[in-house]
Amino acid sequence: MPAKRIVIIGGGFGGVKCAQTLSSHLRGGDAELVLFNKENHLVFSPLLADAVGSSLNLLDVIVPLRQLLPAVQCRTEEVKGIDLNASRIEYESHDGQPRHLDYDHVVIACGNISNLNVVPGMADHAFPLKTVGDAAVLRTHILSSMEKAEVCDDPVKRRWYLSFVVVGGGYSGVETAGEINDLVRSSLRFYAHLRDDDVSVTLIHSRDQLLPEISPQLREFARKKMEKAGVTMKLNARVMLATGEGVGLKGDFVRGGTIVCTIGSTIAPVVDRLDTPKEKGRVLTEPDMRLRGRTNAWAIGDCANILNGHDGQPSPPTGQFAERQGRQCADNIVRVLAGEATRPFAFKVLGQLCSIGGHSAVAEMMGVKLSGFLAWFAWRGVYLFKLPSWSRRVQVGFDWAWLLIFPRDLSCIKTDVTERVTHAHYEPGDYIIKQGEPPSGFYVIEQGEVEIVRATPEQPGGEIIATLGPGNFFGEAALINNRPRVASVRARTPVEVVVMGRNVFTTISKSLAPLRAALTAAITRRSSSTWQERPAVLAALREFSLRDFIEPAPTPLLKPTDTLYDVTHQFARHPSDFFYVSPDGARLEGLITLTDLLRAQSNGVKPETPLGDFMMKNPTVLAATDSTLIAASAFNEHGYKTLPVVADKTSRRIVGVVRVRRLIARVLEVVPPPTGLTAPPMPPA
Repeated sequence: MPAKRIVIIGGGFGGVKCAQTLSSHLRGGDAELVLFNKENHLVFSPLLADAVGSSLNLLDVIVPLRQLLPAVQCRTEEVKGIDLNASRIEYESHDGQPRHLDYDHVVIACGNISNLNVVPGMADHAFPLKTVGDAAVLRTHILSSMEKAEVCDDPVKRRWYLSFVVVGGGYSGVETAGEINDLVRSSLRFYAHLRDDDVSVTLIHSRDQLLPEISPQLREFARKKMEKAGVTMKLNARVMLATGEGVGLKGDFVRGGTIVCTIGSTIAPVVDRLDTPKEKGRVLTEPDMRLRGRTNAWAIGDCANILNGHDGQPSPPTGQFAERQGRQCADNIVRVLAGEATRPFAFKVLGQLCSIGGHSAVAEMMGVKLSGFLAWFAWRGVYLFKLPSWSRRVQVGFDWAWLLIFPRDLSCIKTDVTERVTHAHYEPGDYIIKQGEPPSGFYVIEQGEVEIVRATPEQPGGEIIATLGPGNFFGEAALINNRPRVASVRARTPVEVVVMGRNVFTTISKSLAPLRAALTAAITRRSSSTWQERPAVLAALREFSLRDFIEPAPTPLLKPTDTLYDVTHQFARHPSDFFYVSPDGARLEGLITLTDLLRAQSNGVKPETPLGDFMMKNPTVLAATDSTLIAASAFNEHGYKTLPVVADKTSRRIVGVVRVRRLIARVLEVVPPPTGLTAPPMPPA
């Protein structure tokens, strides 16, 4: 009889415990055990915060799966799909090609994945803490921030470097905030210019108390103890956004040079694609942990909604539940192979433990509540013996004992990370680039608007000289010329930008002809602006009021539902070469020019096609409160002859139109021509 093949997907607590239990119950000829996990090690996630705080060596929180599971085939290919009907999985092989593997039983234990996009800007500016790589990057960043603060002569900037914001008041958030606070404050004695008052660690939680899993008495102890150690608590506070300067709350903003996010998770793609009932992103199971309606597919851990037979409640996504589920799932598979009945999952929680920093913790074990040093000692003892190998227990125990006598390791190992294309989010008023900074990146606007601000001796506070919107880019001139930034770029509205590192930009701009041509055109256009080169023109533009140049918008206002046939007749009836598009007769949604109309006709757009399908959507606009300086920059940047004017950028209520012809005519009336030249008469605008 051929051996049964049991495939386990996921190398976390549940998957590893399932594989260990199956290995101990089944002989080599009885079953072939295969475990898929993208990493070749188990991450002991409860100790990641200790690795961030230099309480542990990074390698001490991981255990190689091949050494931990010698009787199991450990594979690091990524599983892409599971065909429950055919009892087959699809995975991406070493060469990038899809491969298939049949199974007799499959155990889905892949957990959830981080999803920082639950808060705008969080994925761009916050550090997650899910893997040992996350812990390594965060630790390096914290120590690097301390090094920068040590040599920073600006006290405001120094405090910003030493400000740390942790989002989430569960176990991970509390332990991370405590470890960061301990690491930074206990290490200040090695930095001559840093003071305790410079450091701020803020823990933000959306509920009224930390650690909802434990008793109110211990929650309150944890809060008071952490506040006494220097951690600022912001409870009942929900983070609304994150930027490079900090996080925004409802009615408040917390500045932070380092943001750590311990909230936000989503269903793993392979689970999301499963053809099986789900609830709140978790697959539904029978009491014995088999998928609903399946006989050979099982699910355990964070990805599964398993009712606990002990209390009838869904099992929480914790390590101790995942381990017990893994063990009992393996027992049930062995029972099925032997023709015996399976048993429902039931588990009584043994206890809860959480370190809060400063050799202090809170714990509830077997009904006994502990806090302070005794709880901390119990916390370390329990987790020490939960580590899956004696070699790791000895290493971790030695590290913890060492720190009772000697200071934490402050080695900041920097690696030259290959530059890549990233995204960033900014809120109104945030500076993306500051004048005088060295060039470091190239930016493309995806959403929102920015304003170009230039400081001069006459106006040290800066003057807005231009605005840029979606599709525009900036930062290219300083990179190409290798010179400091000549102006600041500030977010005018909420902005999403694509950021390209210097080396990536140089490589792409040299090899990609369209980008090179666009850059050349932009640099030529921006550097040859007459009004920037002539102080008299610049002064005149500052004196003019944009309202003096606003003309009524062309009529009629078209609707997005008007057809190509309707639009063609409007152009035939009216002399205007463009029309605005508004769904309600007030708000600007798009525009259509005669050129756009002819292009649509030549491209074979059908007469009954609605205007909304081929118009220019969300065109560049001027606000009625903008200066003529901004208007001149917009005409120069985009090469337009006319620009719509709206009451403000939020409502986009149509006010009228400004024509570059009238602006030029007015400038020529008041500004004398260069020496030796006579300005030709301008016809009436």
